[in-house]
Amino acid sequence: MPETIKMLIVLTGISAFAGLSLAAFNDQTKDAIAASERENTLRTVRKVLPTSDDPNPCQKYEPRFDNKPDEDMVCVDGVTIYRARKGSEIVGLAFATTGDRAYSGKFNLLVGLDSSGKVIGVEVLRHAETPGLGSKIEDCKWRDQIIGNDPKTMVWKVRKDGGPIDQITGATISSRAMLDGVQDALTLIEQKKDAIMNAAPLPAGEVCNGK
Repeated sequence: MPETIKMLIVLTGISAFAGLSLAAFNDQTKDAIAASERENTLRTVRKVLPTSDDPNPCQKYEPRFDNKPDEDMVCVDGVTIYRARKGSEIVGLAFATTGDRAYSGKFNLLVGLDSSGKVIGVEVLRHAETPGLGSKIEDCKWRDQIIGNDPKTMVWKVRKDGGPIDQITGATISSRAMLDGVQDALTLIEQKKDAIMNAAPLPAGEVCNGK
């Protein structure tokens, strides 16, 4: 048998073995990865849906809901919304939204609202803002200005734009983008509250337009 054919057979065997090994590894780890991702999601949802009547992002609270919000997700206008329940009553909503006009593109947020529509939590899931400047949107003391405000009376603007929120020094664009993401969640619940409250949950494993 020519050496080239022997070499081809050997390489084919190695490739097949590597492919089977990788497939087996993926099968063994996919459940653990899925469980880890789910726990990370629930951990973040708990952060934006605290129990306190005077929520503060710098403190920790026990969740006031007793369901699993990732099993009660709905998709409205392309936005993923986690519904938190106490018994059968919806006591909070967590909106996966974005700050589209950030300095470095956009960042992903989770905005928590109570049943009255008041903002009770904001968490930054992912961003590419400048370290030490725009990255301060993650600072709980800055986010504290957003928490607990009544959307009916609150003006979601930084002071430079005539609002009550202190912009981050040197990162006004990032500050505006954060408030835009909060405003998007509030606008959606105002316009689509019935759909959000009454829509059937997404089937297990299904995502909202890839978001």
